[in-house]
Amino acid sequence: MFKVTKSNSIANLRKKRPLINLKTINIQFCMVLLFITAAMIFSVLMVVATPNSNFPAGI
Repeated sequence: MFKVTKSNSIANLRKKRPLINLKTINIQFCMVLLFITAAMIFSVLMVVATPNSNFPAGI
């Protein structure tokens, strides 16, 4: 029914790798990616902020 004795399994002593390795991240690439993303967001916001041409400028 139930085991009373403990199983003698060998412990896993292998080195566990972290999910994100911070040593391999290139800071220069991150800055370029950040600049491109900021430029895209800024350009979208500039297009959204322009007034609609269907309405007169005085209103």
